[in-house]
Amino acid sequence: MPAALAVKSLVKRYGRNVLALNGVSFEVDKGDFFVIIGPSGCGKSTLLRCVAGILNYDGGEIYIDGRNVSNVPAHKRNISYMPETYALFPHMRIYDNVAFRLRMQNFDESEIKKEVKRALELVGLAGFEERWPSELSGGQRQRVALARAVVANPSLLLLDEPLSHVDYRLQRKLMEDFKNIHKNLGNTWVLTTHIQEQGLSLADTLMVMNVGVIEQKGKPNEIYESPRTVFAARFVGDINLYSGQVVEQKGELCTVKTNMGEFKGIYKGTGEIIGKTVAYGIRPNHILISSVEERRENSFRARLVSAYYFGEFIEYIFERPDGVQVKVHADPMPVKLGEEYAVSWDTIRGIILDKPSVIEGLNIEDVIYGR
Repeated sequence: MPAALAVKSLVKRYGRNVLALNGVSFEVDKGDFFVIIGPSGCGKSTLLRCVAGILNYDGGEIYIDGRNVSNVPAHKRNISYMPETYALFPHMRIYDNVAFRLRMQNFDESEIKKEVKRALELVGLAGFEERWPSELSGGQRQRVALARAVVANPSLLLLDEPLSHVDYRLQRKLMEDFKNIHKNLGNTWVLTTHIQEQGLSLADTLMVMNVGVIEQKGKPNEIYESPRTVFAARFVGDINLYSGQVVEQKGELCTVKTNMGEFKGIYKGTGEIIGKTVAYGIRPNHILISSVEERRENSFRARLVSAYYFGEFIEYIFERPDGVQVKVHADPMPVKLGEEYAVSWDTIRGIILDKPSVIEGLNIEDVIYGR
């Protein structure tokens, strides 16, 4: 069975100096909820527009359901594209906005009525047919745009930053709706976002992009727990990262010498890395706080300098005498600002990375500290 979407060595340039897509290749399985995550300017929206047929590209091939669509116009690709701006027609009522594509495809009006009704019910807007876009909230307009995208029952639905213009609470509600609607329809969705929570929560498969290249693709938990590069580790989930040198290696188990001391962790790459400069990472939620030094291979003492309440957890910031800080996510604890505590973690939680990025020539410390 061919993939729902296959992109092979795709290249897109803007002018002479901007290489937006640099030989991008990946596949999306049928029925997948596939999320592309990356910072602004990494090429994810450009990629989606190339797949949609909105943009031409300079090299490579795109296959939809096994068919090369390089010379196939957008309206014949059996896809729907939902832009970031919704792009509703302000002079048309909701019914006509949703029916627009079906009318362009010469559907019978009785069939259009049936499909529009089904699409609006699917997105929770039954009874909104006669309203104007200006009469709707941002979340409702978003749902209309989604109804218009799914009404034609496309094999591939492309959603470009669909949650960027609604507030946080509505984002959470729409994320739940998107998952349910995707499950009910059973087609393939490809969504872009720069927000970690959306990527981790929505995706069946997650792909991390960085300046026109793919850093990593896999299940969200795989990328979170076993990032392959420093960039992927920094972009998917919060993480403390420190540079150091590997002084001992026994299979996956390595010891890294940092300015804060020697820490043990797990290296899931290949080959020998003794003597190599690496990034040592530990997720904030894997660190323990105690009043006395824990008997663990990874621990040190530091002063609590700040705490931030996030509802589900408190973010504690500890600082060593040398100025190095560590971030800890934990439940509320009886700790006091200015006091010294022990922070520690299990060796299996330590992440050791020897690649700053898939992009050649980057310095590992520059990527660690976001320079």
